[in-house]
Amino acid sequence: MTDYAEINRQLLASGVALLPTETVYGLACSAENPQAVEKIYAMKGRDFMKTLAVCVKSLDEAQKYGVFTPEATDLARKHWPGSLTIIVEAKPDLLIDENCLGESDDVLTIAFRCPDAAWREHLTGPLALTSANKSGDKDCVSHDVAVGTFGAAIDASLSTDAPLSGLPSTIVSALGGKVKTLRQGTLEIST
Repeated sequence: MTDYAEINRQLLASGVALLPTETVYGLACSAENPQAVEKIYAMKGRDFMKTLAVCVKSLDEAQKYGVFTPEATDLARKHWPGSLTIIVEAKPDLLIDENCLGESDDVLTIAFRCPDAAWREHLTGPLALTSANKSGDKDCVSHDVAVGTFGAAIDASLSTDAPLSGLPSTIVSALGGKVKTLRQGTLEIST
């Protein structure tokens, strides 16, 4: 039995969790905790110019933090949970860490991911989420390799026996009524 309560406890205490998505293993922390977000950047050696996606349980949760146009809503309803990251306009005055927020044409943005993984129903969100690899290294599909890479810096982890695709999520921008594919991953989106 998975101890989701312990993982939540670690996440609420500024911890970082190693979690499997349907594509690769990811590093997750509370998106509202700057200390935890900075820890992920340090663990990965990630450039602070690269924002982190925000993992949510559902479209309803995402809509608390982002402005979903009809196009964005349609994408989420069709492809979530799944390997699609959707960038929308961020709502004002969020408690989300600034490293989870981007900017496009003077619009504050936020990228949402709703993975097809059982844990997302049990963990307290929103979570900052990024692939569990050192920046520039290959994405990780092995729990043991990820643990070997990050060791004691990981505060909690889940493993899966299900095969992971090894391909990243597809990233689309859904700003201003237009849908644009920014990264082609496992999911084909016609725009």
